[in-house]
Amino acid sequence: MAPPTPYDYTGLDYTEPAVHIKAFNMGPIPQRIFDDMKKYEESARAFSLTCFEKPRPGDTIGSAIISHRPEDSQVSELFRISLDPANESRTRITNFDFKGGRIISSFRPITGDDWRGVWRPRGAIITMDLDGNEYFQLWRYWEDEETPLPDIDGELNNAPGGRIERITHDQFKNMDVTVADSQKFFAFVSNRENGTDMLVYISKLVDSGTGASANAERFTLPARLVTPLPEKGHSRWSIEGISFDDEYILLTNVQTSSYRPIFVVPTSGGRPEQIIFPGVTEPEAETTFSSPTWSRDPARPHVIYLSGDAFGPFQSIFAYDIKTHSILHVTTPEPGLHALRPISWNCNRISVNPECVYFSANVDGYANQFVWPLRGPLKDQVIQIKPEWEGGQFSISTNARNGKPFETVFSLRSHLSMSRLARVDFEPLLVPENVRVDENGGTYISVPLTPYKQATPIPPSYPTYPSKPLRFKSFDGLEIPCMYYHPTDGKTIVPLVIDIHGGPEGQSDSNRRVIYHWYLMNELGCAVILPNVRGSRGYGKHFMALDSVEKREDSVKDIGALLDHVEKNMADQLDSTRIAVIGGSYGGYMTLASLIHFPTRFACGLANFPIAHWPSFLENTAPSRANHRRGKYGDERIPEIRAFLERISPHQPRVGDRCAAAARAWGLGQPRSRRPGDSDVADRHKERHPLGADGL
Repeated sequence: MAPPTPYDYTGLDYTEPAVHIKAFNMGPIPQRIFDDMKKYEESARAFSLTCFEKPRPGDTIGSAIISHRPEDSQVSELFRISLDPANESRTRITNFDFKGGRIISSFRPITGDDWRGVWRPRGAIITMDLDGNEYFQLWRYWEDEETPLPDIDGELNNAPGGRIERITHDQFKNMDVTVADSQKFFAFVSNRENGTDMLVYISKLVDSGTGASANAERFTLPARLVTPLPEKGHSRWSIEGISFDDEYILLTNVQTSSYRPIFVVPTSGGRPEQIIFPGVTEPEAETTFSSPTWSRDPARPHVIYLSGDAFGPFQSIFAYDIKTHSILHVTTPEPGLHALRPISWNCNRISVNPECVYFSANVDGYANQFVWPLRGPLKDQVIQIKPEWEGGQFSISTNARNGKPFETVFSLRSHLSMSRLARVDFEPLLVPENVRVDENGGTYISVPLTPYKQATPIPPSYPTYPSKPLRFKSFDGLEIPCMYYHPTDGKTIVPLVIDIHGGPEGQSDSNRRVIYHWYLMNELGCAVILPNVRGSRGYGKHFMALDSVEKREDSVKDIGALLDHVEKNMADQLDSTRIAVIGGSYGGYMTLASLIHFPTRFACGLANFPIAHWPSFLENTAPSRANHRRGKYGDERIPEIRAFLERISPHQPRVGDRCAAAARAWGLGQPRSRRPGDSDVADRHKERHPLGADGL
């Protein structure tokens, strides 16, 4: 079947008052909706930690860079705050405006560079695109303090913030900036060789010998290729870390969502060598490794700490010495491996310093954090961290790179607040007298939080509700986990919105709420269920593989089973005749597919940037992502797979012939699930649902 006919959007007017939206077959949006949304938007502007800065002369307290979207901006901006919570100042450091949806994906502090023949101290390497297209470029941020430079050709107008100079000038993707502890160089990945393979490069920060001068001329960053093009297949390298002695780079090769092997390559260059761990029990092609991190102990520079599912179905933490080939299991639950603290859930987000290792466990959609001391009286105990707060999702960042391994910043998110920041000093807490034992025999410490008031969102002025876990049996007996929100705690019968996550290896955990959820519950009186259909992460790799390629529509059947469960078992809480379905990207595909498979059971649906035609999606998504996605969705270049993908695609004849009312939306410039041309389906929807049926 031929791909959809392109639709001409150029003649559409922008809507009022939503001046950034073009729409067809939609009536005017009432002003009251925007007015009602305002209070939800105000409390949704979260704060996140970007990095700890390199210390400035005379500053013994230190500072951090945080990200936050202020009221006057359409995108997140960067701010500097003191690490002293008593200092409530917040200084904005990004002030430029591209008039578009630019993304700052990383801000990596450095001691300085000598690229222009003079020493330019401190600042950072920024990874940023220009308009949300994800073709990230590298930029140098600094503040004229000791070595002022003239205005540089192409420099951003960032006053009154620091200066920002572009240092790559291409149309390729440059990512994964990782700075060596020595501050002599940094590594990054780019597809500049052929537009597809993501390869590793190194650029010097000191003794760079670029030949450039401290003048106004544009500068292009020299970079040395470390990993050559593959002899066969494709490489999608991700930099995980640089060893403490600057000798090696840890890499993972992101082949598919279920196959991500780990490699090591000398910084001098060459073919990366795959690390094969002794005693693995899982097939290599079904194994992934994440968060591999070098030891920060100078006495043990070749030990790595990582998470992997090579010894069972879950991502487990273990340590490996690449010289002696010895393994220490930390959370691996399989009997006989004698882990320090077996945990039968996915564990990752490892942060390593000379004193301890922090990591996270995803326990049925809720975040549990742990600390593993490497020295002292609590050595080799794995202790759960329990903050003194209302509960929810949280993560930990440590200031170890500045010599303060126990100084941490917590990012906390709950039903009472979007992400907010707080300080914790672990040094006085990690002592034997503070360790307690829970009802299951696990050790934990209670952690007081000191909030950063300048990094705390406006408290909600409306009711909020904690998530509740919900499970149901699908068509084949598989248990499907969900998060459930009800505006009256189940005391009244209300309409339901089913919100399906993207990915497809995403997960709706206790953290996944957006502002329209509260609007749906408080203003429209709807309940919300967020199902983790088969293929979701968080429940082991076997669960995640249950929707691969030809099993794709089994996940759609999970939604049918959820509809049955609601009708049969939740009639005292939910009105099964008033159900809507929404989702974005892969969740958008699930939305359209659900509306097609169960057209009489939904009142309506909203698909944001959905995958509507599988072959077109795989052919037109960014080249650096296509092969990775084929591993999960199927390779459209194989005739029988293409025929299958055509058959399950929720595009023109299927949608136009039978489907509940559906609204769809795409970002005009986003590069992942690209805006399709589907004038036929739009016209069919317009005939069947005269108003509000389809939006763009």
